[in-house]
Amino acid sequence: MLAKEWNDFLNLIPRLRKRMHETAKHNRDGGSKAHFTPAQMDTLYTIATRPEWRMSDLSERLQVSAGSLTTMVNRLIEAGVVDRSRSQLDRRVVMVRLNEAGEALVRANRQQFMLNLEQMTADLSTEDQARLSDAMGIVVDILRKIV
Repeated sequence: MLAKEWNDFLNLIPRLRKRMHETAKHNRDGGSKAHFTPAQMDTLYTIATRPEWRMSDLSERLQVSAGSLTTMVNRLIEAGVVDRSRSQLDRRVVMVRLNEAGEALVRANRQQFMLNLEQMTADLSTEDQARLSDAMGIVVDILRKIV
């Protein structure tokens, strides 16, 4: 039975991410803000977890190739939200970090995410919202043990 529920859960994740992303695009004011893909936002959120990342460590954390990450980071640099530099200890090592614009973007997106989540779950009963919260806590706790 676990295999079926696991499969159902994994199949819902991309649909949920797409709905969250579409809601975020819909809620943007004036359309003047740059468009970031879910993968770019995942990269920004991960970069935000540390003051600075080695590209090799970030590639490993995101489970993407160094080439794919370089392309992603180049786009984020062009968008003005990430800075790249060489390590002071080893000039061969490339470091990336969020700049002020990137930090502001991550903060704003986290706030928007919370609003989107509230909108998406507003029609659920209080009981279902509590059950969902409990279930998500349990799932996250267990997944942290196996990944």
